[in-house]
Amino acid sequence: MKSENQNKIGAGKLPSFEQIEKVPPLKMILYVSMAGMGVLFFILTVIFLMKAGQVTNQKEILLPKLFTVSTVVILVSSFFMQQVPDQYQQDNLVQLKRQLGWALVLGFVFATAQVVAWFELDSKNVLFNGHTTGTFLYLLSALHLLHIAGGLAFSAFLFIKTSRASADPIRTLVFIRDPYRRMQLEMLRSYWHFLDVVWVALFFTFLFAI
Repeated sequence: MKSENQNKIGAGKLPSFEQIEKVPPLKMILYVSMAGMGVLFFILTVIFLMKAGQVTNQKEILLPKLFTVSTVVILVSSFFMQQVPDQYQQDNLVQLKRQLGWALVLGFVFATAQVVAWFELDSKNVLFNGHTTGTFLYLLSALHLLHIAGGLAFSAFLFIKTSRASADPIRTLVFIRDPYRRMQLEMLRSYWHFLDVVWVALFFTFLFAI
């Protein structure tokens, strides 16, 4: 009876391990990397909140308006990115290229808005090496932007590949039958949504902490 229960317990756990083993190595690397990035942002955010709570008699910092604009922009870009793998499954490269293109453009708009927001902070005499809260505003937003740059580079690469494939029937056939391309698009979507969630969390942290 005991051995039967042990077998049942083992049988229940086995599929989970099998599912993990079936995850492609590149996807596993991405998931582990995102977990590491999440921990890094969490630790820095906790330090930021602790430092912001300890500092007294400091001048009020107004959050740049472009941080709000960029938050809306990255949410809209995630809406387009969400549809990219779905269009691939439907063999619709034209629509895939359009959705990926919009996500890419909005990603660049987000990055530009972030940089301009830094100039806005600087014009209000909020410097990286001065105000404690200001230092973390620059640090956290710049670290996030660095990860966005990686996503933009990969998005641009896939956009070029999709554009070339959609212009030729033979390349289209090869492209939509390539499981590696599908995996790349799914990885890009996961990474982009992850960065979206991270920024929204940072934005509300900034909004209520300063």
